[in-house]
Amino acid sequence: MCSGLYLLKSEIPLRQTQISSKVQSALNFHVNKDSEVLLWHYRLGHPNFMYLERLFPSFFSNKSSQSFKCEICQLSKHVRSSYPTISYKPSHPFAMIHSDVWGPSQVHNITGTRWFVSFVDDHTRLTWLFLMKEKSEVSQIFQNFHAMIQTQFQTRIQILKTDNTKEYFNSSLNTYCLNQGIIHISSCVNTPQQNGVAERKNRHLLEVARSLMLCTHVPKQFWGEAVLITTYLINKMPSRVLNFRTPSQVLLQAFPDTKLLSSLDPKVFGCSVFVHIHYRGKLDPTSLKCIFIGYSPHQKGYKCYFPVFKKVYTSIDVTFF
Repeated sequence: MCSGLYLLKSEIPLRQTQISSKVQSALNFHVNKDSEVLLWHYRLGHPNFMYLERLFPSFFSNKSSQSFKCEICQLSKHVRSSYPTISYKPSHPFAMIHSDVWGPSQVHNITGTRWFVSFVDDHTRLTWLFLMKEKSEVSQIFQNFHAMIQTQFQTRIQILKTDNTKEYFNSSLNTYCLNQGIIHISSCVNTPQQNGVAERKNRHLLEVARSLMLCTHVPKQFWGEAVLITTYLINKMPSRVLNFRTPSQVLLQAFPDTKLLSSLDPKVFGCSVFVHIHYRGKLDPTSLKCIFIGYSPHQKGYKCYFPVFKKVYTSIDVTFF
């Protein structure tokens, strides 16, 4: 005995490889017994059967390690499926629309909104964004959006791809999609990767909006205006998916006569602006000092916020500082 252990002296010292070979030779009679494979699988702590094949190749002389399954391993080691990146496949504008709802924001926008819904065209990657006070507005907004597509581009949406949130599955939207022949595809529960185009677009929108607000120290209650102006800018920026063309350029190639795309020059969000006053006294100031917060979607003018009266002016007669 030495240090509490009995030493067994051997004339020929055995190395680990020799021990492994002796174990293998001792178990040769178990070659075709699946139960022995599972037994060693349990004994060794449920390793992958590929490693058992390396340790005991004689066990797998007639079978592959892929043919063995273990329920305990599925219960204890189960992982999610991988989601390979799907390459961009051009089709035609508005054949498929990706959509996602973001919110609620902890801070109300100056217009009282807390959510926004985005619609991304799969072909052009052009983005439309709408602010919402309640999530229940999604159905009506999509119907108005589809009507605009039909009127302005003489085409129809074929597929609407969303996540599985209940806003997209109310009775009015389901009935509308059925009546219009629109196929509604949704992602599985807790699987946002299946709605990746809209999810990544929302992340991009928030990243740019956050940068705009931090740069000029704009208060958080202007987050909605920041997201709207971000959408305007992203639609005019080159996209790697589109071979560094802009979404606006791709849309204009298909619809060169469209008048929906604004041509206003970009300005710094949150900068000081002076808006011309048309009705004033002879000795009153001729302009108001405001804050630039975006571009009007329905008028050719800049949206400027006057903090004293908490009022938004839309004007083209604006001087930027």
